[in-house]
Amino acid sequence: MNSILLVDDEAAICVELQRTLQELGYQVEVAHTFEAALGSIREARFGAIIVEFNLRSENTGHPRTGGGIRLIQDLRKSGTRISILVYTVMEGETYRTASLDAGADDFILKHIPISDFFSRLHEHIMMRRVT
Repeated sequence: MNSILLVDDEAAICVELQRTLQELGYQVEVAHTFEAALGSIREARFGAIIVEFNLRSENTGHPRTGGGIRLIQDLRKSGTRISILVYTVMEGETYRTASLDAGADDFILKHIPISDFFSRLHEHIMMRRVT
């Protein structure tokens, strides 16, 4: 499935990444908050979810430390087997460990070369198709 949910509250990042992913043949839906992401996941099937570690909440309007992690935990508890990649600026072992422990399939820093990011994304989507 070539459909991706991009969950990030930074509009500029979403616009650029969405455009590039679409040029590569992916259908991309964007959610800017924790709640919007849950709604999108209920309504559609995705080949992968890309989520920011810190994610804004509609209830507060402020970024929630680890809001993306809570989203991953909720999805895994509900049985979601979609590939989930944390794509973040939050650098350090603590963030990586928290992401993977929550059930993320990968932890990718936003400052890596974009070609590396796309290779890893493609690999996760292909691995889910096989299993």
